[in-house]
Amino acid sequence: MNTVFSALHERLRTLFGDRKVVLAGGTRLSSRVTELHQLGARHTLVLSTDDHAPLHDSEVARWVPLGIAGGFVAVEQRRLTGLLENPSAEVRSVLDDFDPDGEALVVSTPYISTAEFAGRPVLNHRRQAWVELENKTTIDALWDELSAPRAPAVVLDLDFDALWQATVELDRGAGVVWSGDGPEINGGANFVRRVRSREEAADAFKVLARKCDFVRVMPFLEGIPVSVHGIVFPDGTAVLRPIEMVVPRRAGSARFLYAGCASYYDPPAWIRDEMRNLARRVGERLRETVDYRGTFTLDGIATEDGFLPTEINTRYGGAMVCFEDALPQLPLSLVQVALVAGHDLGVSSMEFEELLLAAADGFRAGSVGANVRAVNPTEVVERPVVFTDWSCRFAHPEEAPQATLRLRPSPLGARLEVDFHAEQVPGGRPVAALTVAAFALADQEWGTNLGPLEPAIPMGEDVLTTVELGEAVTA
Repeated sequence: MNTVFSALHERLRTLFGDRKVVLAGGTRLSSRVTELHQLGARHTLVLSTDDHAPLHDSEVARWVPLGIAGGFVAVEQRRLTGLLENPSAEVRSVLDDFDPDGEALVVSTPYISTAEFAGRPVLNHRRQAWVELENKTTIDALWDELSAPRAPAVVLDLDFDALWQATVELDRGAGVVWSGDGPEINGGANFVRRVRSREEAADAFKVLARKCDFVRVMPFLEGIPVSVHGIVFPDGTAVLRPIEMVVPRRAGSARFLYAGCASYYDPPAWIRDEMRNLARRVGERLRETVDYRGTFTLDGIATEDGFLPTEINTRYGGAMVCFEDALPQLPLSLVQVALVAGHDLGVSSMEFEELLLAAADGFRAGSVGANVRAVNPTEVVERPVVFTDWSCRFAHPEEAPQATLRLRPSPLGARLEVDFHAEQVPGGRPVAALTVAAFALADQEWGTNLGPLEPAIPMGEDVLTTVELGEAVTA
């Protein structure tokens, strides 16, 4: 392990050492600044989409809030792309003051496909051929190329009668899922609807027709939404562990609530193997066909019939936070930047896989939360909680809490977060039901008004009630 770490750090220093770096938007910027400083970067300019710059050493980094936070990822990224492609006079002035010779390296968010920023290279920009692979309405061709089992699906344009006919034909008794795609960034279940009636179909059509060009219709798949990450190197694809996508269903609604990700869940071993094997084949296919480099996500559902894929995201996904937390001494997001930029990292894909897989299997984490519009807090409020039966309550002073429930200000009003305490939550089981219980408590106590939610239903061997959770914690 020490040899791999040493090789990675040495090669990253050859990219960032003694260089000025511009961080244009993104998350965990404080960590990125620290990592760049440790790799020998001369100075960092942070153009932040967050209006609240953290405390920092001005000798290490200069923070400039851009004031373009949009709350929704699509809104914020559209504004950031506009700034990169056509920077204002004010932003140009800041850049020229920081980097008068125009020699700085630029690192932006995983969504950005802009190749340069005011004449400076954006190291991690995505090629257009990579972006196109995220289209949910064309991805079935890849599953067929790789002989991957998948659910039946059809792709149609915005013709309501044709969509309804496909819905009737594909419904196995639990409804279908409409997934729209088009020019907008599509993530967080924004353009995904469960359709069980003609009324739900009409409501879904009103939303998707305004934003999408095509719609994929697929039977609703019962099971746990899961994702597995692959990281494409020049010599092969490193494949990581499955991650639970925490996606409760809104009771009485066609909508889903994307509530983040967590690594506590362990699918049955045979499903884990299916996921990882398919991810390796996907990575190799991406490398062969579009010269892909870096991280991608393979998403799908862990069903009673095995893993059924639904989409890929050709970028550094939000769930990589689970791996960052498992191995904090490794600047994982900068490894991604170096790979996309074609920089030699000095380690093989298998060496990297062994390092990261072992760490993530041994350390469970998550990033679970939801945007809230009903309240507008001016400061952070948080309380320790425990889970009892199928509910969640605030912990008593003498109890060991199993999670922390937090409400903090955000551009959309508020952000509700659940931080599970890994030492109090046994690994192996999904956390969707615990998340639903915690959100119900927030609705009751803080007026967050997320409404009734239902967790994804796991396969029989995955069921763990919160009674059993409490017994596991107190045993």
